[in-house]
Amino acid sequence: MEPAVKITCDAARPLVPSYLDGELSEVQASPLRAHLLDCPACREDAKQGKALARWFVPEAASAVPAGFAARVARRAFAGDPGLLVPEPPPVARVRPLLPFLLVASAVAAAVLLGLAIALQRQSLPQESALDAREMPPPWLEKELRLEDVTQTGR
Repeated sequence: MEPAVKITCDAARPLVPSYLDGELSEVQASPLRAHLLDCPACREDAKQGKALARWFVPEAASAVPAGFAARVARRAFAGDPGLLVPEPPPVARVRPLLPFLLVASAVAAAVLLGLAIALQRQSLPQESALDAREMPPPWLEKELRLEDVTQTGR
């Protein structure tokens, strides 16, 4: 038995989403089903709509537990930020580098001054009898002997 009402493509296309969602009464759905059997273009639109609707079907695993909304509201009004907003890690205070460098430079200067004074005292003659003007250096002594030899002929 054929339905009494025939519909056109322009009238069928807006009804397809409601038909796929099961929102149409049998009186509205029957002529649309007949049209979808006869019209390949509208049938293809219905197939695409059905494929698209599968993406939005809720799964059993994503069901919301009972009382979830009440718990979320209670925690929000209590000021709880929740687990999704973690506390930022404490930032370690970075000490400025300049004061450290100034102290290190002062210590290094004091150590160098102490070493310079110690070396100066070590290199001074320990005996009063040593005098650079009385004794010529060894290299000069050798030259003086050569002059004596050339002058005296020995």
